[in-house]
Amino acid sequence: MSELGPIVIGGNGHSGTRVFAEIVTLGGVFTGIRRLTKRKDSEDLRIIGLLNRWVRPFVYGTLSPEESSEMKRAFARRLRLYFPSRSRPWGFKNPRTMLLLPFLGELFPTMKFVHVVRDGRDVSLGNEFVGNAYVDAYLRDDERALSAEEKMIIFWGRSNEAAMTYGESRLGSRYLRVRWEDLCRNPAVKTRQLLEFAGCSPERAGEISGVVRKPSSLGRWREFPADTQGRVESRGRAWLSKLGYE
Repeated sequence: MSELGPIVIGGNGHSGTRVFAEIVTLGGVFTGIRRLTKRKDSEDLRIIGLLNRWVRPFVYGTLSPEESSEMKRAFARRLRLYFPSRSRPWGFKNPRTMLLLPFLGELFPTMKFVHVVRDGRDVSLGNEFVGNAYVDAYLRDDERALSAEEKMIIFWGRSNEAAMTYGESRLGSRYLRVRWEDLCRNPAVKTRQLLEFAGCSPERAGEISGVVRKPSSLGRWREFPADTQGRVESRGRAWLSKLGYE
């Protein structure tokens, strides 16, 4: 039987990728050898060391040709350990895979990518996003003195736009973009869509959709002062519109 490419799930941090991984796992996607890959309350692979080592130089464009080859070998070896058999649907999630999409597309030419998007206003106005190590890679020189929340909406916009452009142009039907809010509002419908995309039977979509829980933080941006909301919306307006957040 031929070897299948992975189903990779990514998005901005705290955008809901965990429940997307839980859905495909319940649907029958092999998400790695449990004792090696499962962390408490998460479906993440234990590739934190790899990500910490390679994501930053990749997004900042500082990798030498030799380092690029080393990065490819490191990911290929680790993922082969977690996924020795690839004859049935398999895959993994980590938010930062979105930033590595061109690299992963080269490493796995038949991969599928689930692009999870959350409202950029929620993403930018939350304490858990302070100190993101990759924001500066997406800023122009004239944007470096902006407030943290303005920088964050720019990072949100450009990183999601890059993933969307790559997915639509290079992956085509192997690319699926789902807004976190849409999954929360229509869990059965979106769960079915996700399962079908992952190559799973949609028969249990209604049952599996029960894992979806609307977080209390959804729409939290409305609780911030009007001037803060205004600055974030002004900086991110084009991307918010493009991704359906009017």
